[in-house]
Amino acid sequence: DKKKKTHGGSFGFLVQTLARRLDSGMKERLKELDVDLKVFANLMFLYERDGITQREIGNRLNFPEYYTSRNVDSLIKYGYAERRPDPSSRRSMLIYLTDAGRAKAAELPAVIHAMNDETLHNLTEAEREQLISLMQKVVGVAPS
Repeated sequence: DKKKKTHGGSFGFLVQTLARRLDSGMKERLKELDVDLKVFANLMFLYERDGITQREIGNRLNFPEYYTSRNVDSLIKYGYAERRPDPSSRRSMLIYLTDAGRAKAAELPAVIHAMNDETLHNLTEAEREQLISLMQKVVGVAPS
């Protein structure tokens, strides 16, 4: 006997609701640090691994090329990143964080942890780990 699933039982609805909540909370917190949500993921990714092409950034973050290009342009405009010639390819440019970008990116993990703690406050540590593990499995992302 199948019961009708309400919105509260729909995975898609729950994920969208959570995404909107996280998006709103992150925008608010990042505004205090003068960081645009659009460049946040790129800034964090480059903080972990810079000196890569714009295409690699987009592929790893699963962003379309035009979106990645705009975000890298914004990082450069804010003085957080720079393009340098790729020594192994005359046609490629590598993206590196500047000292200002590295300093700004260093401020972001505290924001991420605070947002995660606020969002997951009613879960035990074991439940948090399980949720992250299940989400990684659903999304197809290898555990870090």
